[in-house]
Amino acid sequence: MLKVQSTITEKVIKQLWSIYKSKVGQVKTIEQAIRKMGDTWSEDHIAFRTLPGKNCNMKVLSSIFEMLGYTHAGNYDFPEKKLKAISMNPPVKKNAHSAKVFPKVFISELLLDSFSKPFKECVLKYTNDVTDSPIEKLKIQLSQLNADNKKVNQFANEIALFLGSGAMWRVPKYQDYELLRIESEYAAWTLVFGNTPNHFTVSVHLMETFKNLQQFNDYVQKKLKIEMNKSGGSIIKGSKVVKLEQSATLAEENVVRFQDGFYNIPYAFVEFAFRHPLQGKKHDELWESYYQGFVTDNADKIFESTNKRTG
Repeated sequence: MLKVQSTITEKVIKQLWSIYKSKVGQVKTIEQAIRKMGDTWSEDHIAFRTLPGKNCNMKVLSSIFEMLGYTHAGNYDFPEKKLKAISMNPPVKKNAHSAKVFPKVFISELLLDSFSKPFKECVLKYTNDVTDSPIEKLKIQLSQLNADNKKVNQFANEIALFLGSGAMWRVPKYQDYELLRIESEYAAWTLVFGNTPNHFTVSVHLMETFKNLQQFNDYVQKKLKIEMNKSGGSIIKGSKVVKLEQSATLAEENVVRFQDGFYNIPYAFVEFAFRHPLQGKKHDELWESYYQGFVTDNADKIFESTNKRTG
């Protein structure tokens, strides 16, 4: 069963990556440049956003990854953004090389009670559309799986479709997107894109070409001409002290269909992580040697990569 589970996870992540890359041109530019150098390209984690609802919340998404062998690793609070989040770790064998381990998962959810009455009514108007969840059906399917390639492929496709095809509720009105955006850019984005991965994060600490995150950021900005997130006054969020440094590009805009027309809004970006070894450990590229958690102060600013920009 573990082998089947691993096969499914690999297929799901590959499909999600393919969907993400097809919509975010800067991803292809960066990946091609790094691979051309012959350097290590490895995804650190995948981030998802959710709105609260009985059948479309954080629990629904985390249940999907539990089926794939992921385990709960941490809880995080974002008072300023009015969010909560969890992280999940993939199955990891002892002494596994970091690049051979599936990416971690970071799932955040809006705290609806923190907002105004019109805001809450608008969110619930959409999330109440979702009257059922596929979780129980998927659990039954998983329990009945064997090494049958056709069934394994079908199951992986169903999970990838659920995670990669966007919001489960009706197509929103642009005026509702703007109503939510006044109080929460996060909520407005999630209303439009739903489950779709918000971003993938690349492991810079596993690359040979760049000795630190600053060198990598300089390359992305100056050589590849891609704009970076400077929220909080600095491109690099975090430090060696907290064992995690992060940076991110600014989200590319996509043309999105709303009920009342077509509009350009920010979709997804690429994040970069430089993880430092735990105390007493070496920079030996083994998964267990590095800090594998998340830092709320870092993530708080990374969220702003999808903020709508004016001018």
